[in-house]
Amino acid sequence: MKLTIRREKQQPSHDCTLGLLLIPEVSLTLCTLERPWIPSTTCKGGLKGQSCVPCGTYQLVRHDSVKHPKTWALVNFDLDVIHYEGDDHDPDEDRATCLLHPAGFVHQLEGCIAPGLSVTKAPDGQYMFTNSRKAMDKLQALVPWTDDHTLTIEEAT
Repeated sequence: MKLTIRREKQQPSHDCTLGLLLIPEVSLTLCTLERPWIPSTTCKGGLKGQSCVPCGTYQLVRHDSVKHPKTWALVNFDLDVIHYEGDDHDPDEDRATCLLHPAGFVHQLEGCIAPGLSVTKAPDGQYMFTNSRKAMDKLQALVPWTDDHTLTIEEAT
């Protein structure tokens, strides 16, 4: 299955990156929440734990852990984004375990992507999802848990 995220153009005042996750094959559109882009001097994938991943096409690889069961990791070796540390050449120059998983606030993400049904602003002005778990449940119900999917991330035009 081919998934696409269209990121909104980054605003200087935003502490996050918002977008839309589009899956035409199953007629699903969800909101996305990510950290802002912060480049790294040693990694094409951006600053570890603090940046969203760069635009590009990623293989979605099954990831299953206690904290994030039955989700997917983004993998693109050319962009230095790998599933686990040590999967590629130099772990100091890679981004590892960038996942698609539920989260309500950007500070709950370490370079990962959270799906949501809608986005709102918290009283402190931060963007947040109030129903990310429901969005992830919907995604997991419609997208088989296999390694056969790709995710293309692009800037909205």
